[in-house]
This record gives sequence, C-alpha cells and structure tokens, in this order.
Amino acid sequence: MKNLKDYILENSKSVENQNEINEASTEKKITFDFTGLENDEETLKSFEGKDFCTVEDNKLTVTVTADNCDKLDTVQDILQQYAETLRSSTKNSSDEQYAQKTHKFADKVAEFNDVLDEFQNPGEEE
Repeated sequence: MKNLKDYILENSKSVENQNEINEASTEKKITFDFTGLENDEETLKSFEGKDFCTVEDNKLTVTVTADNCDKLDTVQDILQQYAETLRSSTKNSSDEQYAQKTHKFADKVAEFNDVLDEFQNPGEEE
C-alpha cells in the first residue's frame, strides 16, 4: 500500500503530464512543401501577408489554434483547390515521381483539414 506522500507525488505528476498534453494540443503547425510543384511561386505568393501563415523558401507553415481555426477558411480553400489542380494535371498522370509529390501534398492538405476539424469540434471522436 502506498503512503500518502507517494500517492500525492504520483497524482501531481499525472496532472502535470495532462497539462503538458493540453498545452501541446492548443497549437499545431503544419508545413506544406511546394518544392517541385507546378505554379508553386504564384500559389505561395497568395499566402504572403495572410494571418497565421509563414512563407519561407518553398514552404508554407500554417499555425492552427482554437482561436484562429475559424479564420483559416480562405487558406483551406486555396490549399484544397491547389491540391485538386495538381492531382488532375497532365504532368501528374505522366510522371510517377511527380504523382508521388502531389499525392504527398494532398495528404498534407487532408491532415490540415483534420486538424482544423479537431480544433473546431473538440472532444468529438470519429
């Protein structure tokens, strides 16, 4: 049987760990790599100056929080349309390596959509 001191220490560590988990889940950064994709420069320019978006080289980093997830609709739309355009391009169907890049990009967009959904509907399980 545990003594009171051990019980209190064990529970306080559990609470600290839970707080760390909660703090870690209050913000997520998702990075999209546009390297080697068609119309990458033009698309990246459309994110410059947008709140919660950072463009560096050929990469876009979007910071998602509970407070800003409702303000990222435009970013989500641009990324979704860009991914769909890439996947339907003729280069995608004729170049296997390019197809893999576009598939990876589309997967990242799907991950972004999931993160937004997670922040917009906290506590809901699929």
